[in-house]
Amino acid sequence: MIFGDKFYRLLDEMSIWQQSLFSLVLASRMSPNLYLYCNLSQDTDLREAFRKAIDAMWVYHTDKNNHVSLDIVHDDLEKVMPVPDPEGSYGAYPAFDACQALVLAIEAITEKNGDEALNASNISVCTVAKFLEVQEERSISDDELRERKLMEEEMDFQVELLSRLRRKRESSWIQELYEEFCNVTCSNIGISSDSEL
Repeated sequence: MIFGDKFYRLLDEMSIWQQSLFSLVLASRMSPNLYLYCNLSQDTDLREAFRKAIDAMWVYHTDKNNHVSLDIVHDDLEKVMPVPDPEGSYGAYPAFDACQALVLAIEAITEKNGDEALNASNISVCTVAKFLEVQEERSISDDELRERKLMEEEMDFQVELLSRLRRKRESSWIQELYEEFCNVTCSNIGISSDSEL
């Protein structure tokens, strides 16, 4: 486990809407990974479904009078999620991870399992770890990973995000989160739309 026990305990204590919002921000932060993959693979269906789902989830959290059909959004996204293949493009992996985190943001509301934030946290960490291992062409231990700048940034980001979400639910600061993360330009692995995977 990359983080300490306290971090995981606080994740576990989060309410349903906090779990969903935590997962949504991580998915939003990973979105450039997916959009670059879609650009390179010319997968317009995936790009459109992901954008529609992520926009719908932000509407769900920022508009208390929303009429978002989460089940439909969930099903439409799952139909087009990429299937990573060890023999195929590496880019499918971070794209799939972004989809998984977004699915968890939806399921935190619809399924209420209570472990969606934890799973989204692990997915984002694993995206960074796999990216570093692909770069270095070897397995990297947790201790080594913690020393890598990308992983340090990932851990700092998640700790700060958890701190920001541990407060009373108010539309004003959730709107601020939306404005900050609705159009992320650099992902958790340093990917932007003009990067190469």
